[in-house]
Amino acid sequence: MYPASASTIDFDCDVPKNHYSSVTQDINGPISVSGIIELVEMRSGDNLPLAGVRFVSADGLISTGFRLMASSEHAKQFDIKLNTKSGESFKEILLGQVDVKESVPFTFSLSQAGKVAINIGGITFGADFIPIVDGKEMAYCSTAQFKFTKLLF
Repeated sequence: MYPASASTIDFDCDVPKNHYSSVTQDINGPISVSGIIELVEMRSGDNLPLAGVRFVSADGLISTGFRLMASSEHAKQFDIKLNTKSGESFKEILLGQVDVKESVPFTFSLSQAGKVAINIGGITFGADFIPIVDGKEMAYCSTAQFKFTKLLF
């Protein structure tokens, strides 16, 4: 549950090719992010256009997140990928796809027991992982302009 003072923010993530930007918040209490992601413009570069949300431990060794990833700047759909990292082990699974022209509502959380829950673009998925008690939660993008609206950490 969020405190009554919690409020949403809008984040215009607008970066040139091969660059990224993010908005972060310290993890303090429940680990959850919700909002809406909307593509404004994809760019061509060595890095693929993408937007996502991530939870990362203070030491950087443990993280989980999702990303909407285009196969090129001309892609018609984003792949929705859930990823986990524990030490050197990195795993990523494809959850589905969403049209690049859609506004994509999402909720993403990690429970104190280490349960990952995601609901994005109508796709719901859960997985067992590792709890994160100290670290950061972030929304980010690369090689594109995305608008994150109604973002609630």
